[in-house]
Amino acid sequence: MNRLLRIILLTIIVSCSTEEKEEKLGGLQLTISSSVDQTNLKNQEIISTLKKFLETKNDSYIENEIWSQEDFETFLYPYYDIYEIEHNDSILNYYQPSLMEIVKTDEEKKKLLKLAFIGHKDSTNENTIKSIYNIVATETENGIVLSNPLHYLTKDWTKIKKGSLQYVVSPQKKFNDREAQKQLEDIEEISEFFNIDPLEITYYSCTNLKELFRIKGFDYNPIMYREGGGGLSSHHNIVFSGNSSEFYTHEIMHLYIIELYPSRAQLINEGMATYVGGSGAFSYTWHKENLRSHLENNPEIDFTKHLEPFERFFAGETSIPYMIGALICERTYRLHSKEKLLKLLKGEYNLWYLLNDVGLTKENLNAELRKELLLPPTLAIANAGFSR
Repeated sequence: MNRLLRIILLTIIVSCSTEEKEEKLGGLQLTISSSVDQTNLKNQEIISTLKKFLETKNDSYIENEIWSQEDFETFLYPYYDIYEIEHNDSILNYYQPSLMEIVKTDEEKKKLLKLAFIGHKDSTNENTIKSIYNIVATETENGIVLSNPLHYLTKDWTKIKKGSLQYVVSPQKKFNDREAQKQLEDIEEISEFFNIDPLEITYYSCTNLKELFRIKGFDYNPIMYREGGGGLSSHHNIVFSGNSSEFYTHEIMHLYIIELYPSRAQLINEGMATYVGGSGAFSYTWHKENLRSHLENNPEIDFTKHLEPFERFFAGETSIPYMIGALICERTYRLHSKEKLLKLLKGEYNLWYLLNDVGLTKENLNAELRKELLLPPTLAIANAGFSR
């Protein structure tokens, strides 16, 4: 059992013991593991800075001296991954922060702060770890400054420039030039579709989801152990791929939508990315056929009840909410026009108001989208995506 895991288990077991110190943070209690030397003056300064950050991090993303100013320029929301992480649905501050360890790095003035978020259920006396996250603490002439760990954790990764793409490639994989070239071709078509110049994109190419979440700062997040790969896009034109691939048009499409349509409806956002780039390892055409087959065996599925794009409602590898959005996009493009499709993406009104403008209502949505499933694909960007 590795040292960090032993510390976590010990903290859960003795979280209320006198061996550890709890600092109240307006509803939060910062637990300091007994493995942290609190007699060390530098550690005291780090803990004090961390407490100030935890007290204010959910208030806003206003730049402050606690967090690296450069991070705000690079990431826009540099601690988005732990924003409101303490909350459990409607229960505020359910997951309490615990500083597990302050770890030395190969840079004298940098430390990694391993921060766990642990929930306790009084009725069953159970403890649950939501995540373990690393924050970089850097000693500066103005005091301790916190920062996102991504750049530090990928400082030895290979950087390869391809057109508008800056690849940052895991040392555990070989760069696939063919996939990168295909990605550039898709970007050219997407840029032409939206009538803008190609976006400058940073693409982190990871071997799997576990590695993806590790470079984002997580020692533990339940999603990182999900099978099948995946990825995500982030502000300021960053893509993370956990597919061991230099090709991820679905996430690239999100970056263009974020750039052009700040008021986008999330169902249409995910639908358009799926329509153009497929989802996971499969093309839109594949998912369309898969969903059609699934509905033959599950005719009772009501599309109107599954319009939340992040609901985990699947037909095998196919996200049904994603495909509902994609079918809406395809139908709009086929029956109406590109202009109507772009108007849907703007998302300036509520979803049903937007759908009504393209002839879709709660009463006819199921029938109309089932009709669309039976038709050959009408692709807005004909050559985008690998056929897998």
